[in-house]
Amino acid sequence: MKIASISIILLTLSPTASLGQNRPADLPRQIYGKVQVVDATTLEFKKSGQTVRLAGYEASRLEQTATSDGVEWPAGQVARAWMVLRTLGQDVNCAPIARDANGVIIAHCFVGETNLAATAIAEGIGYAFNYRNEPQVPAYFDIERKARGLGYGVWSSPDLLPPWLYTASMANENMAKIPSSEPDSGLPLPLPVTPNNSLSLNDVHGG
Repeated sequence: MKIASISIILLTLSPTASLGQNRPADLPRQIYGKVQVVDATTLEFKKSGQTVRLAGYEASRLEQTATSDGVEWPAGQVARAWMVLRTLGQDVNCAPIARDANGVIIAHCFVGETNLAATAIAEGIGYAFNYRNEPQVPAYFDIERKARGLGYGVWSSPDLLPPWLYTASMANENMAKIPSSEPDSGLPLPLPVTPNNSLSLNDVHGG
């Protein structure tokens, strides 16, 4: 798996920059401190308990694997481990910009001057992705195009599904496994019950 150089050109965004145009009034302006990595895109601040998801960024699901040059590697676990290593023992500075449909804070997050999502995308750890009705981050797609062209990380594995397509395919597969409530027309139907005229009245009622 190819990995990008640590020295990369990041976004002009900074931890103190204005990052949201229609920012909800109930959002904190800044969340700062040590974090627990929930998954490759989600952080929980230890002191406040606030959960934050990185804006404009997605990563392989934990169970996803990739194959690069014939070598299999755990793409989902690599993405989560990358985030752990980047934040372990560090103070993370997040600038919230919105909430998602579940009320989780969406934010741009930094360790020092390093934009976590932008760096992960540049190194091929994850993908630029904007969910519907969430703030768009167009600059991340420019970073992704460079990583894709160089074949970094996830882009070195042609058969690796992006996480949103992988999730959709798993949902379809699970739906296909649900047994239908309709009877299978290929099975033989039971024979109809017909009265046995040879039985007497006493035989029918057990007399």
